[in-house]
Amino acid sequence: MLKIIAKPFQEVLLQRKLCVGCTYPLDKANRVGILTENSDLVECKCKRRYVFDRKLGQYRRASLQEEQQYLKRLKK
Repeated sequence: MLKIIAKPFQEVLLQRKLCVGCTYPLDKANRVGILTENSDLVECKCKRRYVFDRKLGQYRRASLQEEQQYLKRLKK
């Protein structure tokens, strides 16, 4: 039941470029690094990570695989 209510609410927050945890504007969040040529990894002040798609100009939650991909690049 909670998922039915939370998912649409989180989608609205992401469309408005706000963090789903603390509603901090993601435009002001810390850019951690570049995942691909068209996407950046962004970290909110509450430590949630998002992927910013430059072509679409939208944010989405970063998957664990995307976070690990970025960490592997840092180690090289």
